Amino acid sequence: MNFDKNSVSKLLNLSDEDLADVIKEIAKEAGVGDENFNVSKSDLAKIRTFLTFASDEQIASLLKQFGGQKR
Repeated sequence: MNFDKNSVSKLLNLSDEDLADVIKEIAKEAGVGDENFNVSKSDLAKIRTFLTFASDEQIASLLKQFGGQKR
């Protein structure tokens, strides 16, 4: 998985609905979400804030937790 500043920018430009769908899919693939998994507007705001200010190391750590790797 290649996740860089361009990837972050693309995520931040998604609508709330589309970003929630991406998050749900990631959670499902990581085995922590199911069809009842929901992302609130408050959660989306926190995720957007994190992505805006996260360091490369923080993003790499997050990817590792969900089974991805930064290459």
